[in-house]
Amino acid sequence: MAVSSTHARTLNWEHTLTIEAIGDADPGLDYPRFVDGARRAPPEDVGGIPGFDEFVEAMAKPRHPERKRLVEWYGRVYDPEDIDLPAVKTNIAKLARCHAIGKAAFANSRQSER
Repeated sequence: MAVSSTHARTLNWEHTLTIEAIGDADPGLDYPRFVDGARRAPPEDVGGIPGFDEFVEAMAKPRHPERKRLVEWYGRVYDPEDIDLPAVKTNIAKLARCHAIGKAAFANSRQSER
């Protein structure tokens, strides 16, 4: 099963999440949780798909006339294959903690209504 969403509607970014398996929840784990991923997300304000294509092309070619300016704008050389898995896992874990706190607060509020 795949789930798609559109980000920045005017730029037509479409993200597809592929759900490869659905199983029973493990009560010892926080959800949502990050299992694996591939490729780095495009930078904010890169200019939609055409801008991203140009950005990746310039970053891949050390002699590209726009490369120096784009490295300065982005802050470093961009490698689309260089996903920061620890950062993604940390951010998803924070989301899971917020979700758990929200569930607990909701359960407590329901208890106090009785």
